Amino acid sequence: MARCGQQDNQVLGFMGSQVLNFEAVLIQAARAVISPPEEFRLNTPPNTVFDTAFRHADLVPALLLGVGQASEGIPIELGSNAFQALLGAVFIAKGFPVTLSSEWPLEWGPLWRIFTEAPNGLDPTTELGRAASSMQLDVDFEVRESGPDHRTVHHATAVLSSAVLGARMRAAEGSGIRGKTPARFRAAEVVLDVLDALGERRPAQALLTRSEVDQSTGRFILAHQAAVLAGHRIPLPRWIAGRLFGLHWAGSPEALVEWAAESDLLLTQIAGFEADRHHFEGAFRAAHDAEVADDQARGIDVELAKVLGLLEQLEDPESLTRDHLDRLTQLCDIYRCLGTDDPDIGLAELIDDWKVLYRGQLDVAVGASMTDGRLTGRERAVLDAIATAVMKPNTPISVEVLGQRPLRLRFASSSTLDPATVTQMCALWSGVTRTATLVPTDFGVDVAIVGADAPVSPGPITRAALAVLQPVTEPYLASVADLLHDLKNQVVAARLAVSTPAGSRTARLEQQLTASRHLDQAHALALRLRASTSTLGKAGEESVELGTFLRSYAAAVLSRLPGSISLSIPDASSVVHVALGERVLSAVLDNLVGNAIEAMPDGGAITLEWTADEYETVVEVADNGPGLPAEVVAALASGDRIRSTKPGGNGLGLLGASALLNRAGGQLAALPAGSGTAWLVTLPIATMMNLETE
Repeated sequence: MARCGQQDNQVLGFMGSQVLNFEAVLIQAARAVISPPEEFRLNTPPNTVFDTAFRHADLVPALLLGVGQASEGIPIELGSNAFQALLGAVFIAKGFPVTLSSEWPLEWGPLWRIFTEAPNGLDPTTELGRAASSMQLDVDFEVRESGPDHRTVHHATAVLSSAVLGARMRAAEGSGIRGKTPARFRAAEVVLDVLDALGERRPAQALLTRSEVDQSTGRFILAHQAAVLAGHRIPLPRWIAGRLFGLHWAGSPEALVEWAAESDLLLTQIAGFEADRHHFEGAFRAAHDAEVADDQARGIDVELAKVLGLLEQLEDPESLTRDHLDRLTQLCDIYRCLGTDDPDIGLAELIDDWKVLYRGQLDVAVGASMTDGRLTGRERAVLDAIATAVMKPNTPISVEVLGQRPLRLRFASSSTLDPATVTQMCALWSGVTRTATLVPTDFGVDVAIVGADAPVSPGPITRAALAVLQPVTEPYLASVADLLHDLKNQVVAARLAVSTPAGSRTARLEQQLTASRHLDQAHALALRLRASTSTLGKAGEESVELGTFLRSYAAAVLSRLPGSISLSIPDASSVVHVALGERVLSAVLDNLVGNAIEAMPDGGAITLEWTADEYETVVEVADNGPGLPAEVVAALASGDRIRSTKPGGNGLGLLGASALLNRAGGQLAALPAGSGTAWLVTLPIATMMNLETE
């Protein structure tokens, strides 16, 4: 320190800041390794976090301030620098350890969480408050004092109140410390640690290491979450981010079932508690869609956009290639698989089918004991696609069953395959089902199908988790598959017309005319597909301030609205950010407003209104037209395909809007109306993560 000419704590403070920033980044990096995010940003704690730690550690007397200075208060910068300087000195005294985590004093345990684990540097009471708000749980603190007046120690206890359960719970008391605020921090830490345990893959095991009061607190919070799911809409992104009720495990079949089984075990210890699995199934499925479906679908949607782009650029039917047709055929198969519900099949039965279908071209090597087990329709579709992709004309392939748990198969060709083609096929078909992992090899594909072992007597949460693992069809994607099938037929017809030998110049010109007409039809279908699927992709990554957006949107609609139709412009009485981007929200509203305009050729009125609470926002789009056909309302409510009532319509608009909102944790519903049509668009409130990304 003498070398630095140290006269105050500046150098120590600088060293301490680097040490603490390193510890915070180390925690973030470790989490990213375990659960890789789509985008990794290094966030170092701000001065307010270090100042909070300084006061929490009761280090104010260590500054030896005079009476006058103490009366004016301690600035954030001074408290922050003092704490960092202290840690710099500790770091030097400990001999520059790799990390301070093993050297951290037990009494300062809560401080470690403040600047290394709390999201965005929140103090424990704020972090607990946000988590409790998300799950509609009330939290208060009781503080008691002990010790002489000059050394008063404060002890705090968090009191949890559940309106849905009609019950209260006093968590374990935090350890004593000077100051009411630090005491509340420690009490909040107790509950946060219980929440962390409930978020573990094996929550019952995690709680066993804690006190009986903590175990009771865990069961109380879990029962409260279950009751909220039974009767309330939840802010899905917040529950996933907060690791509440296992929704963060929805993308991992084995982990979700294991979490559910242990959670059932915890709830059975609560006398009189009853639950219906259907209350949980919807939440698990929505979380699965939010966490997995978008990621899976992204590669498929990108491939669809590329193929449509290639076809739209073609001006000569003779430019159509086999590659165009193969890629289009593969997309047809993928979207048909996603949009339909094929029955399960046994592995032995599938092998028998292959032996008949690929007679003489496919050799299956499997032991008699390895043909047990069943496959979902989607898993079968994936295996069929692999067999088709690996097989070449007059080139046999082999299929070897390597294991059962998980089911592992190896598809191999006797000739070398094109690596780019096989890799692309594996990437696309991996998006069809989460349970199948495809790995390309030099001569074929290795595939592993991972299921989840169900307990002998599954409870309601486990039954819900198992139900979510079964694939669900999307009528919207079935309609996309129909359009793709029509597009493929036009491409096949165009290629056939130009490739058929012509006996005369006139016949050749007629074939070219026929091929050109088919290509024109293909272009028209590609345009319809692009318009219908323009909102496909990952939802919920962006956010928009709703009031400002709706005013701007209404102004844009007014500029193109027929003179016979009026449009109300909504007020913006509050500032609310919703978890959808402008492009996606515009696409949803364009569909609803466009339908309203088409339904009122003689004129009418359209109204846009919105309201919001702490968890979600509802936008109402209404008109005074002839009303929505009953069959459309019934189809949308039941999840069936919508048959359009418009000439040339395909029902993709409403299905697309509904599917996109579901991906983002929202909902589209028809509102019963005496006359006209009214839609309710429910949108989740953006989390802090959305806003900070912005």
